[in-house]
Amino acid sequence: MNKKKLLELIAKKEARKKELGTTANASEDVKELRSINAELETLNGEITELRSIIAASDDDDEDDEAEERGTAEESPEQRGGSPVGRQKILASYGLGSGQKSDEEKRDKQDETKWEQRGADLKAKKPVEFALDEVPELRAVTIGGGTLINETKYKRTLNPTFNEVSRVIDTVNAVPLIGGEAYEAGFEISVGEGDYTTEDGNYTETDPVFGYVSIGKAKITAYTEMTDEAMKLPNVDYQSRVRASIVKALRKKISKQILVGAGGANAITGIFNAPANVIPVATDLEITAIDADTLDNIVINYGGDEEVEGIGYLVLNKKDLAAFAAVRDANGRKLYKIKTQGNTGTISSDESFEVPFIINSACPPLSAATTPDDTYCMAYGMMMGYEMPIFSALTVEESRDFKFRTGHVAYRGSVWAGGNVAMYKGFIRVKKG
Repeated sequence: MNKKKLLELIAKKEARKKELGTTANASEDVKELRSINAELETLNGEITELRSIIAASDDDDEDDEAEERGTAEESPEQRGGSPVGRQKILASYGLGSGQKSDEEKRDKQDETKWEQRGADLKAKKPVEFALDEVPELRAVTIGGGTLINETKYKRTLNPTFNEVSRVIDTVNAVPLIGGEAYEAGFEISVGEGDYTTEDGNYTETDPVFGYVSIGKAKITAYTEMTDEAMKLPNVDYQSRVRASIVKALRKKISKQILVGAGGANAITGIFNAPANVIPVATDLEITAIDADTLDNIVINYGGDEEVEGIGYLVLNKKDLAAFAAVRDANGRKLYKIKTQGNTGTISSDESFEVPFIINSACPPLSAATTPDDTYCMAYGMMMGYEMPIFSALTVEESRDFKFRTGHVAYRGSVWAGGNVAMYKGFIRVKKG
């Protein structure tokens, strides 16, 4: 293959290297970058070998030319073997008294190095290239010559989604440390005055009161973690585990405020409140969430003299989605939903604006699998639910219980109670 064709082949390979360099600059895929790196190494080896062939060919040409020049300059006597003639010929090869420049020596060293690399590449041996020799590789090389960064440990843990309803933060918590039980009184009604004759008896208007008993229930949580997890760098796993105990207790209580069965060692939830505090007759039956649902809930809540619009609607997230899906006659959204995580508001231009709290303990009224006569929502004043706290929330750590297996145990507990303590404090929405 002549020199021209070799140069053309080198130009093609150089163009391919440039194209790979552009691709590497735009890529963030590690596998693709590794593939580019491998192809660049192969191309550089091939280019080096081609250049070595050209260099060797040029040396042969220079030798021939030198020999021809030497023959032409010699006199007939010198052609016969004169020492002068031989000296000139040897000098042209740098073997006699003639000396090559430093640049020529470096070029010769480079040629030898390239030839060796070409031979190694052919023999499938690894070949190393300095970064200044292969500038295209800089697009895919990071730091000290490695292709990718080493794996690092994060200093923080990504939290999961919120699992605790804010219901627990809106009810009326009453500290009764060391207590055993609690009776909460409430007013049912006030008598109404009436006409009386001049000498008649005054009309009796004694107020009517009621009360509910609130016993205490023990809520507990327990978890373990290996001591190996504690050794992971930069992250305080222990504090996260301890915090999870508190969340687990809050998670249970927030659900029990709605669905607690009541009785011994159990919180009484809104859906199971005694009839003397939430009469069954006040329950509202709804078949499906529609344009009138919010109005019906708000208007049916409370007494006969006022429309109470300051209560919270506690519902399942799926029912919130059902409110958002309601459309008016023109196909536009009827309800506007504003969220702030677990809470927000439901409103309509032609109706009320009602704050809501999501609680997954509420069965979704909009779900076909939810049976009829199931309580699904509650609307009312959250301070009408009283939650006495009979003990401090305690979280303990033990390294002794499972010392043999290398586990650290955590447990938490709290004594608490709960019941509705406001007459008609909530209207319960039942699937009809």
